[in-house]
Amino acid sequence: MAWTAPTLKEVNCGMEINMYSPAEGEGREYEPDLY
Repeated sequence: MAWTAPTLKEVNCGMEINMYSPAEGEGREYEPDLY
C-alpha cells in the first residue's frame, strides 16, 4: 500500500503535466516566461 500512494500521486501529476503541455505549446508565444 505504501507504494500505491506515491505511485498514484506521480500518475496524477504526470496526467496534469500532459494536459498542460499541449496548452502551453499552443500558447507558448503568448506566455514563454511560464514555460
